[in-house]
Amino acid sequence: MSKKTDLVARLIQEVELRHPIPKEPLEGVSLLEQGAVLILMRHMTETQAKASVKALRAAFDDWNEVRVSQSQEIAQHLKTSTRKKGVEMLRERKDAAMALRDYLQDVFQETHHLDLEELREDEQTAGKVAMSLRALGLPAAAYLVWVATDGQVPVHSALMKIMDRLELISRTSSVKKARSAIEPLVPKGKELEFTLAFHEIIERWDDESNPIYLTVPSLLATPYGTKTMKEREASIARAEAASKREEERIRKEEERDRKKAEAEARKRSRELERKRKAEEKKLAESKAKAAAAEKKKQEAAAKKAEIKKAAADKKAAEKKEAAAKKAASKKAAAKPADAKKPAAAKTAAKDAAASTRKATAKKAAAKKPATRKPAAKKAASKASTSKSSSDSKVTTKKVTTKKATTKKAAAKKPASKKAATKKTTSKKVTKKPTVRRR
Repeated sequence: MSKKTDLVARLIQEVELRHPIPKEPLEGVSLLEQGAVLILMRHMTETQAKASVKALRAAFDDWNEVRVSQSQEIAQHLKTSTRKKGVEMLRERKDAAMALRDYLQDVFQETHHLDLEELREDEQTAGKVAMSLRALGLPAAAYLVWVATDGQVPVHSALMKIMDRLELISRTSSVKKARSAIEPLVPKGKELEFTLAFHEIIERWDDESNPIYLTVPSLLATPYGTKTMKEREASIARAEAASKREEERIRKEEERDRKKAEAEARKRSRELERKRKAEEKKLAESKAKAAAAEKKKQEAAAKKAEIKKAAADKKAAEKKEAAAKKAASKKAAAKPADAKKPAAAKTAAKDAAASTRKATAKKAAAKKPATRKPAAKKAASKASTSKSSSDSKVTTKKVTTKKATTKKAAAKKPASKKAATKKTTSKKVTKKPTVRRR
């Protein structure tokens, strides 16, 4: 029995409350107002909380009106040491006002009215109500039950369960038997400390982030504390393993989705590339067709221009030739008629002389001189030569005169110039010179 009482004493010393509790019960206030003080003490001092409750009770008709009011209206009547005014003051008191309104709403939902005086009537009912007031929390609710029962330790199923697991009492479902087993373990005059410490243990035993058995050595030393810690570590390990598996699953799924997305992206890229190449090919073919059509058009235009130019050149040449002929005709008409006679006569004389020499040579070759008369033959030859020379001169003169006349006539008729010259020349050339013989 001494081990159990020692454990209870150590727990009362080692357990620290998260929220402040009044040192003494408040006088002249209801249990509902006692709870309001407990709520406000989490945001201000005990004196300020008591003053705020009195101010709210005076400012509103009842606590139900406070429950349905805005947090700004409630904050105006809270008593704090702040020197801020206006909006800044309301903003600073907003958390306390909202906490008070949530507490009143919680009581209204659990009891269907705003009155906790029923906690004084039935111990089991008091325990159930205290366990259900989430806004207050178990230590503050147990404090209200302690006040309502005039300093008795509130005994309920949750307290019996934790003390059974800590091996402080035997398991039972009877509240009377449980009270009979618990009261001997409570140090004299420490009923409130015992109540607050064990209800703090109950509330924080299953805290996920920081369970109370990890911060209280006496709890961790108990078999239940050690077992719970090991179970928690195993649960954390399982949770971590599950988390790793989940992370791995998510990673694989993301990897699969990523690969799938990359494959789809590559497929889209290939499709876009194929379409791009097809469009480029189509565009190139269109450009080639357009270029071929343009080239054909240009060739047709060039051929047409060439034909047009050839026709123009031909027309220009014909026009130029006509102009040249016209100019030549004008020039020929402007020159004297005898201008071309000397050249034609000269040519005719040359041709006549040549014909004469050939005829003379031929006759001379055909005629054989006599052997017996060399002197006479020589004299005849000399005379013949002289006569031929004289006749040649006369003939040349006649031919020249006739040639000049022909040239003059040709000047008058330019188109038949060459024909006339040839005709005249041929006539003169064929005429044989007359040779006198002695």
